[in-house]
Amino acid sequence: MFSWAFSLQGRLTLGFALVLALSITSVSVYSAYATRVETERFASEIELARTERAEQLVKDTFEANQDWDEVQYAVQQVGNLFGWRVAFESDSGLIVADSHELVRNAQGLLETFAERYARPTRFTKRPVFVNGELIGYMLVDEQPSRKERPLSMQEFFRSPLSQLLNEQGPRQTLPPTQVSSQATGDLVAEVLEFVDPPLSNLQASFQRSLLIAGIAAGFAGLLIVMLLTRQALAPVRNLTAAASSLGAGDLSQRVPESGTDEIGKLGNTFNTMASDLQLAVDQRRQLTADVAHELRTPLTNIQGYLEAIKDGVVEADEETIDTLHTQTIHLSNLIEDLRIFAIADAGALALNKSHGSPVPVIQDSVAHFSQRAREREIDLSISATGTETAVDFDETRIRQVISNLVENALTHTPNGGSIGVEIFGNNDNVKILVADSGTGISETDLPRIFDQFYRADQSRNRATGGAGLGLTIVKRLVEAHGGEISVTSDADSGTTFHVLLPASRT
Repeated sequence: MFSWAFSLQGRLTLGFALVLALSITSVSVYSAYATRVETERFASEIELARTERAEQLVKDTFEANQDWDEVQYAVQQVGNLFGWRVAFESDSGLIVADSHELVRNAQGLLETFAERYARPTRFTKRPVFVNGELIGYMLVDEQPSRKERPLSMQEFFRSPLSQLLNEQGPRQTLPPTQVSSQATGDLVAEVLEFVDPPLSNLQASFQRSLLIAGIAAGFAGLLIVMLLTRQALAPVRNLTAAASSLGAGDLSQRVPESGTDEIGKLGNTFNTMASDLQLAVDQRRQLTADVAHELRTPLTNIQGYLEAIKDGVVEADEETIDTLHTQTIHLSNLIEDLRIFAIADAGALALNKSHGSPVPVIQDSVAHFSQRAREREIDLSISATGTETAVDFDETRIRQVISNLVENALTHTPNGGSIGVEIFGNNDNVKILVADSGTGISETDLPRIFDQFYRADQSRNRATGGAGLGLTIVKRLVEAHGGEISVTSDADSGTTFHVLLPASRT
């Protein structure tokens, strides 16, 4: 479980869960806040509408009956229905109706507002007009104390007011629920017949539904993201397994193609890396075999001649000494190539640059091969234009570049062929072309001709031998001068190497 939590899928899932939780929480908090605000606003509107209905009831009751006793009945109904304490103050300042307390004492006297209520600020006061004339003020306390409760009609019937009413006539025979006139009862039913829904229940129901929906959405979201991340990260798991096998030495490991997205590109990069690594290992093995062979051949020859001289089989004459000298030079050149390659590969190749035209150095380097070319009836030519172009170059390394290219051309050009070296100078660079009429390079080998240890001819024939370091060293030396080298080849017309050396800006 803990390992899954620290895996990429676990972190993505937990991150999504956190974002989802924050989103749902934010939406829930905002929705609850907005609902509460809207509910309070709606409740205020309802309370205002209730107050207006209660005021309208009082007005209509008084206008229809011109009797404060009928108003008392009306405010009692309002108090019972809305849970308010409602009173009415006449224009003379006397409390003539109260939903929670009888307004007349045993002597039938009315009290003033200040005399009757110890906390007058608890009421909101609204003027009531009938036909444009002020008849008094309706007093409303929307949150009366728990000890207070509206008067029942039985209490009203047993009150001193009821006794006063009984003394006035036939209304004494009415039952408690019919103390008021029929007109007042009709007004109460008409004005107060609409009962408002409890908004607290609506708000609680909404928040409960929002919570259930949020939890369901959270679980569904987590399930979906787990499935999606599992599928999306399958290439990563394959890549991890392949990398582990690759690290254990299985260089044949590859991962399946998985699209063009970032993970797909990572898989393609891994495959390319694995191929390059396998190629590098194969090249290293090939290098080991080639170097062992190249070193063994001259060493074997030198050892054989020395043993023959020691045994008296061969005399140490000039011809024998020349043969030993040739083999020693070949061995020295091979070791020097390995040394230069190692230095260039480490990026530690130092150049002793001079400023001037490289044309004389190139011409002199080519001239050293004239005798060999004549012996094989190969036409070796050199031409130059723009000889005044100056570059910053290391004379020894440029000689090595030209020598390797001409040597490579002589190696692959048959007798009677031709090799041409052309030099073009301009304000931007010096371009050197080394073209031969040899066998050419196949399209398969051409992109890798400069790779280290790579040989187009895999044989160990001395005619084409070498460890495959010559062109690699040439490329490193040209690039060390800030230049570029490329090659074009045709199986029918030979090969041409293009070398560009940047012109000096000073």
